[in-house]
Amino acid sequence: MKKLLLLILILVIAMGGLAFYARREWRVVGNPAEGGLVEIPHGLGARGIVGLLAGKKVITNRYAALAYIFYSGTRNKLQAGEYLFDRPMTAPEVIDKIASGSVYLHKFTVPEGLTTAAIAQKWQEDGFGTAEQFMKAAESATELVRRFDDKATSVEGYLFPETYSFPSHTGPRQVVEAMVARFQQTLSHLQQVLPSDKWPLNARNTVILASLVETEAAQPDERPVIASVYLNRLNRHILLQCDPTVIYALEQADRYRGKLTLTDLQFKSPYNTYVNPGLPPGPIANPGYASLVAAIQPAMTRYLFFVRTVESRHTFSETLDAHNRAVAAYRKLRKAS
Repeated sequence: MKKLLLLILILVIAMGGLAFYARREWRVVGNPAEGGLVEIPHGLGARGIVGLLAGKKVITNRYAALAYIFYSGTRNKLQAGEYLFDRPMTAPEVIDKIASGSVYLHKFTVPEGLTTAAIAQKWQEDGFGTAEQFMKAAESATELVRRFDDKATSVEGYLFPETYSFPSHTGPRQVVEAMVARFQQTLSHLQQVLPSDKWPLNARNTVILASLVETEAAQPDERPVIASVYLNRLNRHILLQCDPTVIYALEQADRYRGKLTLTDLQFKSPYNTYVNPGLPPGPIANPGYASLVAAIQPAMTRYLFFVRTVESRHTFSETLDAHNRAVAAYRKLRKAS
């Protein structure tokens, strides 16, 4: 009996010592390498994860880390993914982070006014995948847009420009779905700003108009004025003569060479607003929130013309004579500079 009690006492002391040692080691912070991104593969067990973390110097004592995993009950909660350890952390902090699935999110920033093809190129340039993969995902996602625009033939115009955050290995289809969903949220918000029955155009044509505004306006305060010019021309059945629509048509045919010619302005395409009346059949870019607001709340003007001048601004005119004078003044200014 005495031997049994002695054995139990020894075990209690040993366990207490181990617990003291583990708790002391849990307060020791690791020294991860600069950058600190660690990829935890799917199917890797607790021992494998601890070994990986020790190899990256995220933790200093793998035995103490394993003890914490069993002590905290997180053995079956450790999640695969990419984690950022850019500062020294204790083993419990590291394990808790992995158990909570706090994976590192990569940012993908889409500026306003890009076409779907340009977004695909940026996807590739940012290192997420190939432009071809993104375009295939976009081309197969038209049904997402048809849920709220039954005439949509592509996702063009509905990939909302914003900064998105995605975990590693996110596929382009998921990104396209997120961008379309964000557009839907924006559309709902616009309907709260101004009920859609008070918009100058229906929802589809509003997006098309906003895409024209986005490609023309470089200054925020000019967006509502540019929208008013196009609406005034639509109401008076005047050709819109929007250069970006011609550029878009040429790009679709892989014929744009960086500068429009008089021949280009006669290019046969339903998107060419120099030869076709009304709006183009679809958006020519993906407009941002400010351009969408301008399309539903345009300025009240009588302008029918505008020409680009200095500092990416425009001179607006009500008559052709006034417009021609503005064009002549701009050309004179360019020659003098």
